Amino acid sequence: MTFDDAQFDAFLADITDPFLTRDITRWNARIRLPFSLITQNGPVTLQTREEVAQNFDYYLVAMDAMQADLIVREKVGFEPCHDGTVIATYHSHFLRHGTRIRAPYTASALLHPDDGLWRMSSILNALGHHHWTGKHPNPSGEEEQ
Repeated sequence: MTFDDAQFDAFLADITDPFLTRDITRWNARIRLPFSLITQNGPVTLQTREEVAQNFDYYLVAMDAMQADLIVREKVGFEPCHDGTVIATYHSHFLRHGTRIRAPYTASALLHPDDGLWRMSSILNALGHHHWTGKHPNPSGEEEQ
């Protein structure tokens, strides 16, 4: 399966729009379990769809707290790997009423060809919801008590 600019555009839409439309089905379609989020505060590994759903809900809470109404993901580039995977790198911008609400950041997703779709097993330099909420998640994704 070939990864190209059109595939990259579709992937970015599918990992962006769900947080604006609250459509976890579209987000889940791009996730391959176990799913790892590597953040500056450490890794978070989601093993089940239930953990993915809970983590997704935490992001929605953070989006609401920031009153974010737009996420723009900008392609940086992608690198095909010898094992058939792809590392796709992009910038993320979070906005409220057209005003940036945090500095843009760069992340890379490890993508695998899977049933005609590119699914991610990991995001490196993910901006975790704990960045906004001030609570670091446990390794399985749920918030610390």
